[in-house]
Amino acid sequence: MSRSKLFVIFLVFILVGVFAAGFYTFNDALVEKTVKIDEQNIVEKNGEYYLLIDERELILPKKYYDKIELEKYNEYKVKYVYNRLNNDGEVVMLKRYGEQPWVK
Repeated sequence: MSRSKLFVIFLVFILVGVFAAGFYTFNDALVEKTVKIDEQNIVEKNGEYYLLIDERELILPKKYYDKIELEKYNEYKVKYVYNRLNNDGEVVMLKRYGEQPWVK
């Protein structure tokens, strides 16, 4: 095979890869909403925590899990990212509803 054919094959392969990655990324969705959280919304599997919102099982990082105080508050502002193709996602922001940033 000549170098020009190899170059064209390589170029087509790169373009297909970039298109596929762009299509997958294009299907990411960012949602911000106020949610009432109770014990049924939090699931632990294999040492990881998940938050159930809108029939989605979202990864809940430990730093956000530690912020949840169900005995005091049940309403939280949650921002999460999920992919519409495979419905997996992750919580990227969680704070108590009405919490002011300057009050600790």
